Amino acid sequence: MVKVGIIGGTGQIGQFFRKIFEKNNCEVLVSSRTTKLKPEDCARQSDIVLVSVPIEVTVDVIKRLSPYINKNSLLMDTTSIKKEPVDAMLRYSKCEVIGMHPVFGPGVESLKNQTIVLCPARTKKWLKWIVDIFEKDGAKIKITTPEKHDEMMSVIQGLNHFSTLSVAHAMKNLGVSLKESLEYTSPIYKLRMIMVGRILNQDANLYASIEIKNSENKKILKIYEKSSKKLQRIIETKNTKEFVKYFNECAEFFGGFKKEAEEVSNYLIKQMVDMK
Repeated sequence: MVKVGIIGGTGQIGQFFRKIFEKNNCEVLVSSRTTKLKPEDCARQSDIVLVSVPIEVTVDVIKRLSPYINKNSLLMDTTSIKKEPVDAMLRYSKCEVIGMHPVFGPGVESLKNQTIVLCPARTKKWLKWIVDIFEKDGAKIKITTPEKHDEMMSVIQGLNHFSTLSVAHAMKNLGVSLKESLEYTSPIYKLRMIMVGRILNQDANLYASIEIKNSENKKILKIYEKSSKKLQRIIETKNTKEFVKYFNECAEFFGGFKKEAEEVSNYLIKQMVDMK
């Protein structure tokens, strides 16, 4: 029986993966600040060591526990940034290493249709085992490098969270009543506000780490600033021709996804309307 040790296993993500591994006939050891089992002992006893702690302490935990991990074991992490923790796992341990990013929140009920990004860095036997476990439960597996992962997350998380927070902060500065604004609009605006509110209902420290720790974000946000300023100048100069050009460039980039987006959003809007 494979023994899995989850460091930070009393947290939400840790508890989620505990259920996944136990469901797949693994023995799971849990260690955290509130358990009797010390992280070092958990690491020493486990075939797979899963580090599931906040981003800002992940590298320190990896550095501290790596000497206790058997060279035939597997060391993984669950952070949304991959290059720094994977580099640390390779540097401080002698075991197999796979960086992992579960691209979903702890509120999901199962792995069905959920994406897990894996960054195999030093592995022989464990990669196939991990992929089989997750795919068996319906997960979508994306295998890539830590560098590519962080580059993509700078768009998927860094850029999108930045724009979302900017919208919310601008509304605050405008003194807009969110409740009143919802009385003036169609379901599209409400759907947008629902996604803003969803993010704002999460842990601010987690989102701070996502924005600040990913070194790729700095480059991405400069491009975002440039695009925003260009659109602002177009509007300020009332240049309809340039606005249409700007809009069409965006539409061309989105390609066939535009139609899918409209169909899915129409479905969601219908669900929202039917809820009333």
